[in-house]
Amino acid sequence: MLQAIIFDYDGTISKTMERQYKWFQYWWNHEINKEKVKGRDFPYKNFKSFMEMFNEKINHVDWVQNVYNFLGLSSDLKDLNHPVWVNYRNFCLEHPSNLYPGIKQAIKEIWEMGRLSKNPDFNTSLRLGINTNSSWEVVYNDLQKYNLLKYFDSFVTEETLHKFYGEGDFNAIRKPSNISLALAMGFLGSEGAFTLHVGDTLSDLIASKNIIRLNSGHPENLISVGVTWGYESAVEGKERARSVLEGGIEVSGQKRIYFDYVIDNPLELVEIVKKYMKE
Repeated sequence: MLQAIIFDYDGTISKTMERQYKWFQYWWNHEINKEKVKGRDFPYKNFKSFMEMFNEKINHVDWVQNVYNFLGLSSDLKDLNHPVWVNYRNFCLEHPSNLYPGIKQAIKEIWEMGRLSKNPDFNTSLRLGINTNSSWEVVYNDLQKYNLLKYFDSFVTEETLHKFYGEGDFNAIRKPSNISLALAMGFLGSEGAFTLHVGDTLSDLIASKNIIRLNSGHPENLISVGVTWGYESAVEGKERARSVLEGGIEVSGQKRIYFDYVIDNPLELVEIVKKYMKE
């Protein structure tokens, strides 16, 4: 019986990349960067061209810091007192991101399906969680706008992960990672074989496999669902996104791994959940 569903947030529930594009335009024109940009216009005239650069830069050590460095903008993401943090937080709170079409309906139907019923074997409600690098303050603001808060039972966010960073390393366990999912499963009280993980990147797929919790000799694999409407789709479209996600990825020391499911529409997730609720 399915116990829990862990949702990636950015690119799965919310169109946060559109907000990222607007944010970097805003930060480019901020007073703090006046001397750095020297009156030049923001170099990316459309969302697609920005996303091509963004996706290339974040797939390296230092993650989003690479984007700031490439654009030559003021930032130090390892310094939580740097002005970029408070400005970004305030920008996000003033500009809630939009949801992907159909995702609210899917979450609502799944939540209703997972309530206690006459079935005596199903004596714990299906629990829903969020796993993201974003701050809870920002995610809370977005979910509150769309009346989605009541459907979720727990979260792993920037604040959660900061408590576990080793030796001050900002990137030590940033999501997606096995550790962030282990934390999410702990909060939800679920086991890997009975937990869905819904994400939009191959990194989400990697994070779903070989999760170590209490016993290093018994790693857990989550049921992985790749969605085509997220990051890859923003650049190449859904057909290309499906090709990338269905192709899986080689992992060092392992055979090639694949998503258990790849879907094009949030309502397809409802059908997957129905299947596992019956087992």
